Amino acid sequence: MIQTLVNYFLDSVSDAIQNPISMIIYLIIIIFIIILIIASLFNPVRELLIKIRFLEVEENPKSLIIWIISILIIVKLVQTFLVQPFIISGPSMVPTYHDRDFIFLDKLSYRVSNIKRGDIVVFKLHEKTAGPYEGDYLIKRVIGLPGERVVVKDGITTIYNQENPEGFTIDESFVKNKDNTTQADEKLDSDHIFVMGDNRSQSRDSRYFGPIKLSDVRGQVLLRVLPIKSISYEPGEFKYEK
Repeated sequence: MIQTLVNYFLDSVSDAIQNPISMIIYLIIIIFIIILIIASLFNPVRELLIKIRFLEVEENPKSLIIWIISILIIVKLVQTFLVQPFIISGPSMVPTYHDRDFIFLDKLSYRVSNIKRGDIVVFKLHEKTAGPYEGDYLIKRVIGLPGERVVVKDGITTIYNQENPEGFTIDESFVKNKDNTTQADEKLDSDHIFVMGDNRSQSRDSRYFGPIKLSDVRGQVLLRVLPIKSISYEPGEFKYEK
């Protein structure tokens, strides 16, 4: 159990290093902590902080350090197990999402329930065939589920599974920019999913680098908070009939 918690925490730290929002927040906090450490060692620095009203006269820098570190731990736990901020980069999900959209991921749901077709997820790309995208975080829509066969041909996606051995064509009305040239035929393992961007003509996805491991999925998009005019809950959600 402890090892699992440590792995989750270290994995989240790795995520934060590549997340601009998290990096800015942590950098500011680290700078504050360094300033307070210096203030606790050198009285003139402490007096300067009191003068600019960063500290109260009766306030001890050490107690403030403990308070900030406690808040940092709480924030990190929230990011590791509950929600995490991300900034979208690139046009692969247009018109559902756009470059520089600021979103929050739900990191809890997939720990207690299964991933669903139509979910929009953020994942870390480890596939060696990903080329320059290897190690990056990407946002895509879930198209194929574990155990299914996904065939993409002439801009049409067909799913083969136990319930539909002859295959069925899925509804992709959310796709505005189609791609009738890129083909794919993948049989998914029990721990893989097939993902594609809504902007098919400008998306590097499972058609190029293959299926994604479930363990690489960081979470489902929960909220879009920026731009303000586009604030929404689970934006772009598309529910397929079971």
